[in-house]
Amino acid sequence: MFDRLSTPEEIFSYKLGAALTMEKDTLAMLGDLQESARRPELKQLLAEHAEETRQQIQVVEQCFALLGEEVDDSPCPVTKALAAEAEATLKKTDDSLVDAVILAGALETEYHEQAVYETLLLHARARGAAPVVALLETNLGVERTAGAKVKAMAEQIAVSGIAVPTEGLSGGAKAGIAAGVAATVGAAAAAASKLGERKAEGEAKAAAAESLDRERVAGTAPATGAHAPETARAEEFNDDALQERIAETEHRDQH
Repeated sequence: MFDRLSTPEEIFSYKLGAALTMEKDTLAMLGDLQESARRPELKQLLAEHAEETRQQIQVVEQCFALLGEEVDDSPCPVTKALAAEAEATLKKTDDSLVDAVILAGALETEYHEQAVYETLLLHARARGAAPVVALLETNLGVERTAGAKVKAMAEQIAVSGIAVPTEGLSGGAKAGIAAGVAATVGAAAAAASKLGERKAEGEAKAAAAESLDRERVAGTAPATGAHAPETARAEEFNDDALQERIAETEHRDQH
């Protein structure tokens, strides 16, 4: 193990050794989590990634061989802290919820491992170590795939309602929960519909008022109420008077 890092090469080797320790810690953690998991599909997922992790350990060791360096065992405090946190949380978690806790810890670990390999790749490319780059890219791809699987299962469990365990409830109790959820959803939908109707009514009134204002400005809107112009009624009176005079003239002409 390095006492002091004096060159970029030493930094890379130190971080590569930390990655090796990280994978070994992860392998041990996966075994513990697999024993605690309740769902068969989660146990299977953890077992598959444990096998992948064994291969990743060999890949990191090959990187040291390509560099012509002895395998280093630099410490990796992060994975040890993640494992300790997962263990402490599981101890105080109800049995029906342990899978959600396991997946949360696994996802956090996967993201950390991805960041470690991305950093190593930056240094490996800078050194021009193409064979090492190829190996590290393989490990990074494994971590990304594993992270996607863990995230998908975590989302599935969250949607299925892991936080509301119904195991052991009677049929009537389960039906009551379902009815309560349905009623809540129905009430929310009704409220949203009523709000939409009020909004549409308000928009229609606003549009009508705006149209009337435009007509008044253009002089085409009919006048209403006490403010109606007097010219319209004057024109009506004048028309009636004219018709009466025409009728009188025709009557005199006939006699």
